[in-house]
Amino acid sequence: MHFSSLLLAGGFAQLGLAAYSVTDDYSGDKFFDMFSFNTFDDPTHGYVNYVDKATAESADMFNVSNGVATFGVDHTNVASGRGRTSIRLTSTASYTHGLVIVDLAHMPGSVCGSWPAFWMTGPNWPNSGEIDIIEGVNSESRNQMTMHTSSGCTLANSDCQGNLGCNIKTDLTNTYGTNFNSMNGGVYATEWTSGSINIWFFGHGRFPPDVLGPNPNPSSWGTPTASFVGGSGCDIDQHFKDNQIVFDTTFCGDWAGEVFSQDGTCSSLAGSCQDYVQNHPEAFAESYWAVNSLRVYSDDGTPAAQQKNVQPSESTPVAAPVAEVASSPSDSEAPSSTPQAQAPSPPETPTQLAPPTHTHAHGEVYESSETGVANLTIAPREATAHNGKRQLISESLAEDADVASTVEIRESLAEPEPVKSGRRVARHLHRHSHGARHHRS
Repeated sequence: MHFSSLLLAGGFAQLGLAAYSVTDDYSGDKFFDMFSFNTFDDPTHGYVNYVDKATAESADMFNVSNGVATFGVDHTNVASGRGRTSIRLTSTASYTHGLVIVDLAHMPGSVCGSWPAFWMTGPNWPNSGEIDIIEGVNSESRNQMTMHTSSGCTLANSDCQGNLGCNIKTDLTNTYGTNFNSMNGGVYATEWTSGSINIWFFGHGRFPPDVLGPNPNPSSWGTPTASFVGGSGCDIDQHFKDNQIVFDTTFCGDWAGEVFSQDGTCSSLAGSCQDYVQNHPEAFAESYWAVNSLRVYSDDGTPAAQQKNVQPSESTPVAAPVAEVASSPSDSEAPSSTPQAQAPSPPETPTQLAPPTHTHAHGEVYESSETGVANLTIAPREATAHNGKRQLISESLAEDADVASTVEIRESLAEPEPVKSGRRVARHLHRHSHGARHHRS
């Protein structure tokens, strides 16, 4: 697909021009101290039992080893009560603007019934906005990035209001789930300014040298994997503010559950999403996150309106990517036993190799040029229709001749060989991968 000259001009104009400096570093031993463990019922009606830190610790569901923070779900017991036991983390700090960079060794795999996500959200949803950075369901292999706002915001040619939101789905199949893990993970960088919200994906060993450094500069990274440019269609500062960072893994619910029977892989495994998630704990052995690092940067040392010790609201409605809500599983029954899940042993810290040139935003190597951009691939956008089915929005953008004279848009060459970044994650986890997570606060 191609960019229009308007999108290219607008997107590039909104990229950050100044290098950033670290404001909050979540990496290493302090990782779990900088998050709250949420225990409320899943706002998207997932079949999930979020537990507090003490319960998760007693069940050995999280740890930090060799600087890598690892946390997962129960993959030992048949689920009961509210659902499969899992962890949902919400940062105690909130942010308005900044650069958020997460380096992942592993994320929950592409497992039927699962809905994992890494995202940001503000109070009084959706009035403070929601930024979904990593998200997918069931056997998906491509990441979907979505904005949710109150009324009056159009981004990426779509209305971002409410549950449906406006989204961009990459066409690269190594950006999410099992395929992401087979490439030894990768890096997602999200830059949020008054003018735009841009998200880049980089495969390990194939990213610009400054991405994981003390002063990253997004203006040198080329075209984002997803670009949500504000302006007359959306005042970014009006619709996005005071967002907290969230990791979660939920199951079924308003998205994964709604489309479970439409997934050819999943529909053959069980009669319903809840049946599969409840009775097949072994399927979720690789439903875990392994975080090499997570840092928040600002261009002046402190993100605007940063707040500490902000607790997520348990009463705030949360978005789901479908308009129709599936029937909620019963949450009146208490879990029958203490979960015995064990957090997977993290991998050795990956060796970061300097790329031979720069890296394309989708993780593909691109050649250096004066503009810093080449080999652009535009992700098709996918939305969820009101009937609960995902609907491909085919949007072929005309290529402008003037832009093409500066930036050569061409098909990328063969996928480079993945860089081996340490041992395979979850080596002690016995059985195949299934990842789950749900989103919204």
